[in-house]
Amino acid sequence: MMKKAILIKVLIFLLLGSMDAMAQQDTVKLKDVKYGGFERNLMDVYLPPGRAPKTPFVILIHGGAWVQAGKEYVRDFQQYLLSQGIASVNINHRYANDSTVHYKQIMEDVDSAVKYCADHAGEWNTRADGFSTAGFSSGAHLALLYGYTSKRKINAIVDFSGPNNFTDTATLNYCVKAGLIGLVEKITGDRFTGVSHVPASFSLASPYTHVKNIPTFIAHGTIDPVVKVIQSQQLAQKLQRMHIPLKFIEVEGLAHDLDKKPQEKLKLYLSAVAWLKKYGQKR
Repeated sequence: MMKKAILIKVLIFLLLGSMDAMAQQDTVKLKDVKYGGFERNLMDVYLPPGRAPKTPFVILIHGGAWVQAGKEYVRDFQQYLLSQGIASVNINHRYANDSTVHYKQIMEDVDSAVKYCADHAGEWNTRADGFSTAGFSSGAHLALLYGYTSKRKINAIVDFSGPNNFTDTATLNYCVKAGLIGLVEKITGDRFTGVSHVPASFSLASPYTHVKNIPTFIAHGTIDPVVKVIQSQQLAQKLQRMHIPLKFIEVEGLAHDLDKKPQEKLKLYLSAVAWLKKYGQKR
């Protein structure tokens, strides 16, 4: 009898060890998955071991002023999410231009990626709704705008150095002086002729205009010369007034890319992951 009991314990131990090994092997990395009908509708899918439908799932969007760069520029954060047990897709979207692609079209791209993930939830053993969005720079703008305007349930948003208010006259004047106003015109789809007549699309393309009750994490360097920190300060103040869960980190001495102080950037990643784990698990 004792031998039988010992044998059972050994078998259970081996079974548990085998299950653990299987879980360790359950990491999934899929590159250049086609999620929509346009050439740039490609994404990388990173799924952690031991995932379940309650696991946070992030739609990650790269920066590049809406007109350049790609998912490779934020792969370090995607890899970090994976190491922390968070699922994600890292998407390329259509580039904004002067004629056919503006914020509405890029929102369609983001929504197509979310729909693809929802449709594959059973196959991947991931959530079918309650995704989170995250992005850097222009990607942060898109993450905010999608989160605040989508009819789909978005659990949390992470914003690194993103612009959010194209109606702020001080920001618009700065963009003119810095030679950035053409980019704002591309994403909004309208010409800027002066602060006395700001087109309606500038408001419609601004996350600040659409804020709703989604827990939002914001990180911004205090010496950012591209997107002034006042943009994040204004959004944080509005979120606070509306009593929406917020974590806002202003990092002294960091510029737009947040790369000059690696240890500070890692701290931001740690804080963002904590935010996603706190709010992204909700069903």
